[in-house]
Amino acid sequence: MSIDMFRFKEFSIDDSECAMKVGTDGVLLGSWADVEGAMNIVDAGCGSGLISLMMAQRAPQARIYGVDIDRDAVKCCQSNVDSSQWKNRIEVFQNDITSFFPDKASSPLLIVSNPPFFNEPLRSPDTIRALARHGEEFGIESLLSLGAQYLVMPGDSMAFISPYGRKDEIEWLLSCNRLASRRMTSVFSKRGKKALRILWQVMPERYMNTRCVTENLYIRNEDNEYSTSYKLLTYPFYLDK
Repeated sequence: MSIDMFRFKEFSIDDSECAMKVGTDGVLLGSWADVEGAMNIVDAGCGSGLISLMMAQRAPQARIYGVDIDRDAVKCCQSNVDSSQWKNRIEVFQNDITSFFPDKASSPLLIVSNPPFFNEPLRSPDTIRALARHGEEFGIESLLSLGAQYLVMPGDSMAFISPYGRKDEIEWLLSCNRLASRRMTSVFSKRGKKALRILWQVMPERYMNTRCVTENLYIRNEDNEYSTSYKLLTYPFYLDK
């Protein structure tokens, strides 16, 4: 078994050949995204297939389409999908999501993505990992443009995660793309610390007729144990310890 194998309750992920490794951001997003009513789910930048498999577990009614530009990532994703119980509901494509969208993925549609979003001046020496982390080709800006193009019906939505520090920028980009936040959850390591991430679920603003639901999520308690909220959110996936 690969040393890079991550075992979850109903599937395993081998990310040894993938630039972006399994991490808390992906698990949070895959656990948090609202999948109710979605019949087609597109994992934009699918990497190792973590979120695609989480979507398959949570949304038994849906077809899932994973798209990634990187050949090694697609190979890794396909291998993980083929080893799962949901291989007949997940299709994987090697392509640039900004110019290719699965033609079967019609409404009701959910686009889910853990996009590259880091802006640090120091880039990774590994150019593939740098591409994945810094989004020279695909990032939040192009993700929201994708949403503006393909989210067309009342039941369509997009879920993604971002650094908290880009909140104002993303709200401006949403307005530019005529998208509106339906849900926002600020993620903190623990109480008293600054927010690290925001989980977003957005939809076409013309169909938004309620206030955005905003919440806070604290990953750990003051005693450094995982919080009840975090454990409940991720319970369907993490192995019991």
